[in-house]
Amino acid sequence: MCEMLGNEPLEEQIPIGREDLCLETQIVFNLYDKLQAQWEGFSGHYLGKNLTLLPILFEEYNIENDIRKYAWDIIPVIDNFVAQDVADKIKSKTKGVPGGGSNS
Repeated sequence: MCEMLGNEPLEEQIPIGREDLCLETQIVFNLYDKLQAQWEGFSGHYLGKNLTLLPILFEEYNIENDIRKYAWDIIPVIDNFVAQDVADKIKSKTKGVPGGGSNS
């Protein structure tokens, strides 16, 4: 897009990608992606990732103990960001829909 506009992006405006993160964090994101998301059946609310598979993934991929501990700390943080993003998207879709959104 910058090429089409004829300008270069500013370094501080370029979002980081997963490949820019340290290797341990990339591993945790890959583990996170393999976990099954849980959704509430009637309302469709995101409940978070099911962590029961995590110990099996640790063994299957021979994840080192320090990364395992890091994963247990970081995955809930990642999931909180995902949950907030999902909630925001649902809220923005229901605004203006009769019976949806809030009256604030």
